[in-house]
Amino acid sequence: MEGLTVPDFIEALEKSSKTCIIQIGVMEKHGAHLHLGTDLYLVREYSLRAAEQEYTVVFPWYYFSQINEARHQLGTISYSPELIWKLLQETLDELSRNGFEKIIIVNGHGGNNAFLNYFGMAQLAEPRDYSMYWFRPESNAEVMKKFVELTHEDKNDAHGDTRETSSMLTAEPDVVHLDRATQQSGKTSSA
Repeated sequence: MEGLTVPDFIEALEKSSKTCIIQIGVMEKHGAHLHLGTDLYLVREYSLRAAEQEYTVVFPWYYFSQINEARHQLGTISYSPELIWKLLQETLDELSRNGFEKIIIVNGHGGNNAFLNYFGMAQLAEPRDYSMYWFRPESNAEVMKKFVELTHEDKNDAHGDTRETSSMLTAEPDVVHLDRATQQSGKTSSA
């Protein structure tokens, strides 16, 4: 969306059948070798790949999400629950005002699951001019089984581990610092 001119936007709105994807990530630690925006990079990649399959407008990077559990970590950007709710609601309202009728939230951060479940249910409290959907991309069970067999890693550990590192090497190889993968990622901040 950020790369569209107004005439391009009008065309994209119609071409997308008035559909927009908001990809939500977060700014947080992912080891010493991955960027703070790892969740943003990955969810953006998933969203762009989906848009290649079926044309849709992809909203700019969105990192206003729930991360209270890691706010003590350096590099984490944590907003209040009230602010993340209000920002997301106003973003949906603005997208609706601009003509979108179907808004798909693609969640790239596990800490958002409960928030987005409740936010989605709350959308039903009053009539809206749009439909909102949300999902979190899931791993393929067969691929994960092979991954665990090959790496002997816990399939549930996905925070800066081999699986997330491999995903980043596929999506954004230039931002992965493999030479730092065994280093500690730094001190915590005072919360």
